[in-house]
Amino acid sequence: MKNSGKKAVLWFAAAVLCLAFATPALAGLRIDKPKVRLLIKPGSYASDEIKVENTGKETMAVKVYLEDWVYSQQDGAKDFFPKGSTPLSCSPWMTFYPADLKLEAGKTAMVRYTVNVPADARGGHYCVMFFETAGGDIEQDTPEGTTAFIKVLNRVGALFYVEAEGTVEKKAELRNIRINQKLNDFIVSAEFANTGNTDITAQGTFDVLDASGVVYARGAFQEVYTLAGDKASLQASAFSVNLQPGPYDILMTLDFQNGGSLIQEANFTVGARGEVQDIRLK
Repeated sequence: MKNSGKKAVLWFAAAVLCLAFATPALAGLRIDKPKVRLLIKPGSYASDEIKVENTGKETMAVKVYLEDWVYSQQDGAKDFFPKGSTPLSCSPWMTFYPADLKLEAGKTAMVRYTVNVPADARGGHYCVMFFETAGGDIEQDTPEGTTAFIKVLNRVGALFYVEAEGTVEKKAELRNIRINQKLNDFIVSAEFANTGNTDITAQGTFDVLDASGVVYARGAFQEVYTLAGDKASLQASAFSVNLQPGPYDILMTLDFQNGGSLIQEANFTVGARGEVQDIRLK
């Protein structure tokens, strides 16, 4: 039997999920709190609400549910996991209502949540509240010459950062500091280790000085995102720098988002051929 040239039409139940965190709106669905940071005493609770808005022109059904998240990349990218499946999850502490909404065009609704922090909780814990709605179908050709219509699901998320008040330790270390001078480029790299029990987003600078305090080089480290126990690679460069042989100090200063900082000093020597030697932490 010859192919008539017409494509068969297949319907797939598979879902394509579109996520939005940089902005709290997607495909007509908007929330007013894309990030929620809470400080709650162990054995206590806090309640609040998130406003959900249909900015589109049609009625939409919205499903609300919880998942866990961790940083998958040090630049802040995230991976998501089932509720209660990660070591630092706070999703089992949360209740909310309603779990299903039907929003007419231009209308809003409130989802109220309560976070009950266990008496033995310590440090920071994390989850995400997703708001999901169907975004229509997309047409896709298959290798067999058919056309598949795939359901698209759009979702926006409110990221929760919950800290147990009175137990938070925001600490970090710089390890494996390396300094290289290549041609006219001065490069500093290090490992940032989150040694506390809460999340740290850090960004900072380095300064190279001589014994009299004159600054010879300065550079900026990129912003890194970590949860407790995470490590991240830092690197910064200063261009058009050619340090002469002799002893120097380096001062590395990292500021933490939401308070705190890390200052690390070290001595090093530039050799006769411009090589960096004898890096010693102070």
